[in-house]
Amino acid sequence: HTTINMFSKICLFALLALVAAKRPPRFPQDFKWSYAGPVRGWRCTHIVEPSEPRQTTWHDNYFCQHPGTADIGTVWSYRGRVKGKRCVRIYEGADPHTWNDNYLCTNHKAPKMRWSFNGPKGACVRWKKSKLRIDREPGWTTTCAGLKLEHAENID
Repeated sequence: HTTINMFSKICLFALLALVAAKRPPRFPQDFKWSYAGPVRGWRCTHIVEPSEPRQTTWHDNYFCQHPGTADIGTVWSYRGRVKGKRCVRIYEGADPHTWNDNYLCTNHKAPKMRWSFNGPKGACVRWKKSKLRIDREPGWTTTCAGLKLEHAENID
């Protein structure tokens, strides 16, 4: 009788774990860019370059992932790659404010990312500034920057 009770508890625990498991994120619909602070209820990573002048409005930019999806462990670095993470360099050659060492990093089970500052190559999440402030910042236009995730089926 004790064995059956233990087996029932293990099965219930396994079932609950399965129900609580989150699905892999789909690209691009499970990701958003926000130039107006974090998206409420979403898992957001602050994208900031401290050497940017305040008037360029990079202080309130976020890359966000849908909360109902498996966390890909997104981390932002403005000081080079993050050890133990898979990173993609985020670079805009026309921007003079040290965007040469900035990386968006994820865990190794996340889909591979590719950055393009010459326009989207396939589905992308566009990184853009406020439409009212875009002309203050060289290179960051609403049509030229995109982030593409590759092989979304590789998330466990």
